[in-house]
Amino acid sequence: MIYAFFAIYVYELGTAPMKSKKHKEPSEQQKQFTKRLRSMLPDGLGRAFATKVGISYSTLHNYLSEASSPTLENLVLLAKALDVSIEWLATGVGDPVPEVVNNEANEFSRVTKVPFLEQPNYLLLDTYLLKEKDDTSHLVALRVTTDVMEPTFGIGAVLIVDTSIKQLKENQLVVLKKGENYLLKRVQVTAQGYSLLSDNKNYPQLTVSSNEAQSFECVGQVILILSDVN
Repeated sequence: MIYAFFAIYVYELGTAPMKSKKHKEPSEQQKQFTKRLRSMLPDGLGRAFATKVGISYSTLHNYLSEASSPTLENLVLLAKALDVSIEWLATGVGDPVPEVVNNEANEFSRVTKVPFLEQPNYLLLDTYLLKEKDDTSHLVALRVTTDVMEPTFGIGAVLIVDTSIKQLKENQLVVLKKGENYLLKRVQVTAQGYSLLSDNKNYPQLTVSSNEAQSFECVGQVILILSDVN
């Protein structure tokens, strides 16, 4: 199960939420989330509950007034404070009472932190998206800042990179580093070495010999592409 529209969220340390200049009509999902949150929240304890959760009262007020939807991190905090299932709070599916295994909420272990490459930020990710990958300690996230791989993915997408995979293989999508620059390339193995391709045909392919390839640091292989990450 995926936590619907709450499945993924980037938590940026020290970054305040952006305020919309125009009033936006809340979606039906947002309205239903607020309804479920209100049904579980004790009357008259808004500020005390916000303190218990670990969020500001203004943030909680926005959720209760259908002004915004919670990040995955805040969704987890809300579910823990209310002692309800994350999936039920996010989607209305299932029972409000979380499944308990060994006195711990089993579903909370589904969320893993993936650090951004060379940044103090991290990505909260549902491990379901990783196809039950057991070891996530080698994973890093990288936000795309170039159109070199369009139309496969564009600027703003987030890549999940497995840094334990260093060997270049045919049709592998990799993150390379040369000097201070990161390169996103698709690998094509040739008799002389490698062709490093861009999905955007406006960028020429880069052909390197096996010896020249050693001048590039292979950061790792891209195993997941997330296009809708705020």
